[in-house]
Amino acid sequence: MLNNYGNIQRERMAAILRTILNAKTITRNGLSETLNLSPSSIVKYINSLIELGLVRESGLQESTGGRRSTSLEFDPEVGVNIALIFNMSSIQGALVNPAGEIITEHAVPTYKGIHREKLLSSLYTLIADLKTEADHIKKQIFGIGLGMGDHIDMKTGISHEYLLAREWREVPLKALIEEKFKLPFFLINDIDAGALGEKFYGRGVQIENFVCIWLSETVGMGMVLNNNLYYGKKGIVGEIGHTNVIPDGDLCTCGNRGCLETVATESYILKRCREGIENGVHTKITELCENDLSNLTIENVIEASRRGDRFARNIFLEVSTYIGAKLTDMVNILNPEVLILRGSIIDRNPFLFQNIKRIIKTHALSIIADTVRVVYANDTTDIRIPGVSSYILMNYFRQ
Repeated sequence: MLNNYGNIQRERMAAILRTILNAKTITRNGLSETLNLSPSSIVKYINSLIELGLVRESGLQESTGGRRSTSLEFDPEVGVNIALIFNMSSIQGALVNPAGEIITEHAVPTYKGIHREKLLSSLYTLIADLKTEADHIKKQIFGIGLGMGDHIDMKTGISHEYLLAREWREVPLKALIEEKFKLPFFLINDIDAGALGEKFYGRGVQIENFVCIWLSETVGMGMVLNNNLYYGKKGIVGEIGHTNVIPDGDLCTCGNRGCLETVATESYILKRCREGIENGVHTKITELCENDLSNLTIENVIEASRRGDRFARNIFLEVSTYIGAKLTDMVNILNPEVLILRGSIIDRNPFLFQNIKRIIKTHALSIIADTVRVVYANDTTDIRIPGVSSYILMNYFRQ
């Protein structure tokens, strides 16, 4: 289907999709003015996008001349994208419609140190299951996207290195998946996917300069600067988790010592909890995990903190000092309008959030501290999944 369009046509349709992502709904005249294209060209491209099932007419809007114009939006009915995320302990996968709504979601377990072939096999199984689900609900699939960490090449779809898997070197994911499933494949850094999710569906809508910090099994940063996702030269940006906080500290997965990720992740917090409980600390966490440390989760620790548990709060207070200091440096350097915090250790965790915010507001340059808004998600939605889907839409015609 995409071979029916020349390079200029593809670029213009990609620009139209990106403009609709930004605006949510927009008229043909609005597209013509924004993209500096003639109304007749816009009509031609929109007709193609409607025919493909990506865009639909959604209603009438008042125009400057008083006449009502038909508005356009992504069509949530016809097709879906398969959006995937590599986590330390699982691969998440979902069917996401072009409006960013998750239709169905699945996950398969993985683990740190999994072998390359086993991880690929789990990935293929999850994609096949989601593809079957799309067939069952009679939805066409536009593309497959994967968000993952470490050294990737987003243009070629090659994962050069993935530190959580053994023997993972120079894996040509795009070639492998397109050959197996006969669908376009897109590779993106998982934290960049989170930033795109915020930009189009979350706290970053209509914000030109913001930073998204992911605090979970890893620590990462995605940046939207001057209304565009910042990729850097090689797509390896925002590695704030691999900046040093403790000289000669614990060994990090990257091979260095004392990185932020060694003292500010889910695994570190759970390790501290286990050590304290095994040494006889009295804490609500013990009750919440039913006196069995094998049941211990980050949700238990957050809930204990929400109930005022001193032990849980002391751990989060320590973690906040490391994170807050690094984010203070970051806002002084980038001067974002909004700083968005997400991830398993901070979602629905007001105590950790308030302490990080306090450190930033106290120690950042006063003019920056007065203007930057620091926000977090008071829910557990993984914004990276719709972010991956939006990346597919942005690049669909650039195949």
